[in-house]
Amino acid sequence: MSADRGPVETEIKLRAPPGAIEALERHPVLAGAAAEERREVTTYFDTPKRDLARRHCSLRIRQGGERRVQTAKSARGAGVAVRRGEWEQPVETDTPDLSKLAGTPIGSMLRSRAVDELRPVLVTDIHRTARLLRIDAGTAVEAALDRGTISAAGRSEPVSELELELKQGNPGALYRLAIELASAAPLTLEPATKAERGLRLGTGERPTPAKAPTVSFARDITAAEAFSEIVRSILGHMLANVAAARISDPEGVHQLRVAIRRLRATLVLFRSVLRQETSWRFNEELRRMGQVFGRARDWDVFVGETLSAVEVQGTERGWLDLLRRRAEQWRAAAQADVRRELDGPAFTALLLGLAGWIEDGTEDPTLLGDASLRRPIAELAPALLGRMAQKTFRRGKRLKGASREELHALRKSIKKLRYAFEFLAPLYPADKVEAVVEPCEKLQKFLGHLNDAAVTPGLAEQLTEGGHADLAPAVGVLAAWAEARGRKALRRVPKHWRRLGKAELMNGVCT
Repeated sequence: MSADRGPVETEIKLRAPPGAIEALERHPVLAGAAAEERREVTTYFDTPKRDLARRHCSLRIRQGGERRVQTAKSARGAGVAVRRGEWEQPVETDTPDLSKLAGTPIGSMLRSRAVDELRPVLVTDIHRTARLLRIDAGTAVEAALDRGTISAAGRSEPVSELELELKQGNPGALYRLAIELASAAPLTLEPATKAERGLRLGTGERPTPAKAPTVSFARDITAAEAFSEIVRSILGHMLANVAAARISDPEGVHQLRVAIRRLRATLVLFRSVLRQETSWRFNEELRRMGQVFGRARDWDVFVGETLSAVEVQGTERGWLDLLRRRAEQWRAAAQADVRRELDGPAFTALLLGLAGWIEDGTEDPTLLGDASLRRPIAELAPALLGRMAQKTFRRGKRLKGASREELHALRKSIKKLRYAFEFLAPLYPADKVEAVVEPCEKLQKFLGHLNDAAVTPGLAEQLTEGGHADLAPAVGVLAAWAEARGRKALRRVPKHWRRLGKAELMNGVCT
């Protein structure tokens, strides 16, 4: 393969605890295939300013026996499987040969760099057991069980994982294999590459949360392809926040919850053309997981934002300190639930199942839903958006005098409507999309404050359970604060509702 036309690597990484490695080696799929054992010592290089890492690229030299191979990898695409360009060339020394990267994105990045500007930044020492699996006549997957260490800046951490790399065939088969193996051993998705883990290890940096990327696609693609692109982007957003959520970063948990809501909104947007049973099953599991992450998010906001806001308004500090100490216990319990969910089988199965569904559906849209998915998304978009817009207008028709329950339902509809227009934004002028999205964001904000007026007292009252009646005065203060904030927010709603109703695209899709 020439340097300028490297292959695209498609790979799924799964954490495999030591006991899981043994279970996998006994699994019929792996046990029946010939195994190749090898030790691989790999050195990763970057500039002092981490020019490659900042662009999510890598450059390494791997030594196995007397053989050395230089590999450059470009930034990964969105989704559960790592998809990125890969350029491999044999080299004679332990120093990168930049001449072998001519014509590649990595070569362009390093064009003005001298080779001596590159520094070793981490080393992996891995014992790899690799098997080539023939799934069917047209599909081959390399299954590699890796055990060893990552070392950087005098620190090290263990590696125990399964890598499944598609060598030939449809990516859907890769996901089905991953689901089968994950059902037989406690595997969890590993969103970070060894290079990314090593760089964090070397710098001591904590995993950082990531906001949702902008969905982008060509106007002439089919509805099935657009649906797949949207879901793939959201799955990538979910995985990008797993590491931060595992260490209880409030924003990481929040972004996971946002990703779940965006996925559910996608299923609602395309509901009329999707297989109802499959869509319903995924939506129900997403709803359940959303509740787990939602509880943690509620306590994060309560402890980190609500109590501080009330304190600024001059509330008795002693009462708030009592509430805060008790609330931290509830928050810790909710955070533990998040970690159990992320490390449990259901989270891995859901993401693999969704990813496999869209990959198969890209090849054969009838696996996703009806024949209309073969039509250009530009033809279907007005009807898809129109259904969501009409539902939102119906819920907001009697805004004055609406109950809290009705306003909460309106808020959820507005949120889904905003996501829908963001997903299909490539089809419309940016200013017209913004004329819908901006008032939706304002309505979400103010209706959200109204929702907090109901949620905050409920959380506070939980803190009085188990003989903590001494907290009752502070609960009363919080309830009064939340109610006043909700009334103030409600006064701002009609203005932005009118702006949304006047948006050109809203009226266009509702005709």
